[in-house]
Amino acid sequence: MKINRKLFMSSLGALAAAALLALPAAAQNAETEREVQADQMVDTAPFVKEGPYRIGVSAGYLSNSWGVFALQQLRWEASKHNDIEEIIVTDAAFNPAKQISDIEDLLRQDIDLLIYWPVDDASVETVLARAIADGVPTVQAGGGFTAADSTVANAYISQWKLGGMVARQLVKDMDGTGRIVAMLPIAGTVAAVEQLGALQEVIAEHPGIELAAVEYGDWNRAKAKQITENLLQRFPRIDGVFSPAGQMSIGMAEAFDEAGRLGDVTFSPGDEFNGWLKWVAVHG
Repeated sequence: MKINRKLFMSSLGALAAAALLALPAAAQNAETEREVQADQMVDTAPFVKEGPYRIGVSAGYLSNSWGVFALQQLRWEASKHNDIEEIIVTDAAFNPAKQISDIEDLLRQDIDLLIYWPVDDASVETVLARAIADGVPTVQAGGGFTAADSTVANAYISQWKLGGMVARQLVKDMDGTGRIVAMLPIAGTVAAVEQLGALQEVIAEHPGIELAAVEYGDWNRAKAKQITENLLQRFPRIDGVFSPAGQMSIGMAEAFDEAGRLGDVTFSPGDEFNGWLKWVAVHG
């Protein structure tokens, strides 16, 4: 049996596909290479075994709504399969060292599949390779793409294309001029690195845009709000916000609103996070 290294492309990733044509040549080449890697087929025959199965889930974090939703969806899907005997969940609480220890502990419990979303992609490569050597397939479920051989498959969207699409719309809405701040997910993750890279590519084409600050809100509404409150004290003028993640956008918008500055700022598009869509429908 073979599977694609890219398990699926979300609706956001599909909608962003057209943005690839607008990227500079170097960015296009990098994105094309990533898509080629993502479309590779992986032979899963070495992992085939009879059920029942025990699934290990190494959550890099469970303290924000995305992590909670992802785990509940995973459990719901598992409930439809009688050959899944048990799901064992660990929470690294944003600690890369703890995630390594968590995965080691899951492997000692004789799991048949490891699903993980990382605190830091690079830090877990060695322990993931150990899982592969033990006959346990690994699936990265954090939305980014990991090309390392220690990850068998990815639940993947292109964070580069998403970041570029969001950045271009923001610049367009700001008429190509103004000071912006960026709110990114967890520092060091594929999502954070590629969203920032795409934003910087777009800014390089628009010298009228000033990137005043880059912050990391960990996909957390409350943390994003607190960070934004500090940004509002630092900068008497903020003209735009780059925030592809809706759950952080809500926290930022609340901070601007409470400071009486919501009418002075342009927000980038967010994702399909339901709470953000509702907030925009009421306040937009």
